[in-house]
Amino acid sequence: MYKCEQLAVIIPTRNRPEKVRTLLKSLVAQGQLPGRILIVASGDNIGAVVREFTGSLPVEYVFTETGGQIHQRNLGIAMLDDRTELVASMDDDVVLDPGAIESMIAFWNTVSADTAGVSFNITNVPSYRNSGLLRLAQMSSPRQGTVLRSGYNTACSPVEENIRTQWLCGGATVWKQSVLKQNTHSPVNSRWAICEDLIFSYPIGKNHPLYVCAAAKVRHEHVYDHAKKMKHFYYGYTTTLWRFYFEELHPELSRIAFFWMILCQILARLINGVFFLKGEPLQYAAGQIFALIRGGLVLLQNESLLTLLNEPLASSSSKKGERS
Repeated sequence: MYKCEQLAVIIPTRNRPEKVRTLLKSLVAQGQLPGRILIVASGDNIGAVVREFTGSLPVEYVFTETGGQIHQRNLGIAMLDDRTELVASMDDDVVLDPGAIESMIAFWNTVSADTAGVSFNITNVPSYRNSGLLRLAQMSSPRQGTVLRSGYNTACSPVEENIRTQWLCGGATVWKQSVLKQNTHSPVNSRWAICEDLIFSYPIGKNHPLYVCAAAKVRHEHVYDHAKKMKHFYYGYTTTLWRFYFEELHPELSRIAFFWMILCQILARLINGVFFLKGEPLQYAAGQIFALIRGGLVLLQNESLLTLLNEPLASSSSKKGERS
């Protein structure tokens, strides 16, 4: 039987002290606390914020000059020991409802022993709706949490009852520590790693059950730090490349279905942009077209799409640690 003290929560963060404070307050409000909470920060040093909670939470603080959520998450995982059987990967802009931790642990005690991961139920996102038009475009399915042959993944949340899925979100999920140790997630230097959770969880879901727990409710109060410095062209370009890369990783998926999905998206955005005289969808569509061209040329040269996904980042590669 799992207990709350066997759970560790890892929170990667960068330059969001108020978001971290709000998340930690929601952890204080839980009926039972996890055994460990590891804040792994880059950018601004937020040690002072974390120390506000040392009397009420089992919180530890690590600072690294190397940015990137995947790197920070891996740093936190490396600090775990045998006391931790379950690991919650939590975005810093998530807020837990009261009782979410207890509901999550209770659910883990009902699933089969080979279960690999369970997501919290993100409640403040639009309800999932299956659409015939989107099904035609290879972007919808009657089931939530499905990965289509185009590489498109249908939403996991919100749910009204527990569901089994083919993938899990990266920022509100509890994994077995043994699964994380056996499936190392290699960092990619991208300012917007839009599909990194899909790329990580989908292969695991081929061999182990994955679920979303309806009673373990959270809110994801999204913050897009890159919004001011990145244009819609970048969004279209990067999203398309990431999905292209994911589709190429798995032979059971279809390159034809992927291209059909992206072409449908491009056509819809071109019509929207021209008809309503909007620049944003036209920029997004242009980014998608550019991604298809560059991605296709890379594959013709028998190279990996990772060569396009890796971007020069402004962070240093040196590291230092600090705990509070």
